[in-house]
Amino acid sequence: MSKNMPKNTLLNLKPIQKLINGVGKDVKKYFGKNKSCIIGLEDDGVFYGKGLYEWLGQGKANLNFTTMDDDGRGLEEEKVKDRKVLLVDNDVVSGKGYKRAMETMRLKKEKLKIKDIKYAVLCDRAGLADFSVESYSAYAPWSLERLDGIDLKIIQALAKDGRASLVEIAKGTGLSPVGIKNRVERLIEDRVLKIQGLLNMEKVYSVSAHIEIEADSQTTKRLIEKLEKSPLVYHLVKASGRYNLMVSIVAPNLESIESFIAKKLRTEPGIKHVEVNVGELPIIPKTWNPPIA
Repeated sequence: MSKNMPKNTLLNLKPIQKLINGVGKDVKKYFGKNKSCIIGLEDDGVFYGKGLYEWLGQGKANLNFTTMDDDGRGLEEEKVKDRKVLLVDNDVVSGKGYKRAMETMRLKKEKLKIKDIKYAVLCDRAGLADFSVESYSAYAPWSLERLDGIDLKIIQALAKDGRASLVEIAKGTGLSPVGIKNRVERLIEDRVLKIQGLLNMEKVYSVSAHIEIEADSQTTKRLIEKLEKSPLVYHLVKASGRYNLMVSIVAPNLESIESFIAKKLRTEPGIKHVEVNVGELPIIPKTWNPPIA
């Protein structure tokens, strides 16, 4: 995508501006007056590398730009000869891509008379990059080994509109529609992302209930098998403490809640105690996918 954009168009994009504001001064200092080359790592790094190149190129001569895979494929070696090199990517996740790319360039350093090699990213999770804008907290509510910032943007876009086109999503990430398609397919294949139709609760239900159940282990197991098939149950959790099972349900009226308790719970002899709290529809989630027999 970035290869075909008019010059300086990238500088208007927020992700590029964020990278420049975060590492631009340090990269300028690193290059100094030396002949230099920026290498955008396929595919996300090409976008960020090209943007950084356009920004630096406004006031620096002897600056080249090229691209490569992290194993060195596609590199235009003439462009890095006798220069300082900066590898640019979107982020460092586990560090595997970083290590492959850096090792590839180190092996070429003597042959191509490369003066120095450094690495710049928007987000560094592993603490390896020489220049980075941010890192995700260890307490972030997602698996850092499986998701990066662009993955999260894609998921957020699809959460807002599951029918959003690849072109629309691409506009907010800087990737091409093909790049978005590849990421969506990977997320689905890895079972990180699931695209499905959801029921709008407020259009179907009017009341909810949170039910706490104290029961023996066999009864708890039997209840789970039964309740996970109920079209009213949207939240089901085993718990420690007095109550073994937490159940949250939505219903069209109070009579339905009373019927649920009478038919699904009171008929179980192993239940010792039931605590029921009735309320409005849940604040979150507002949508869900009920099992429909």
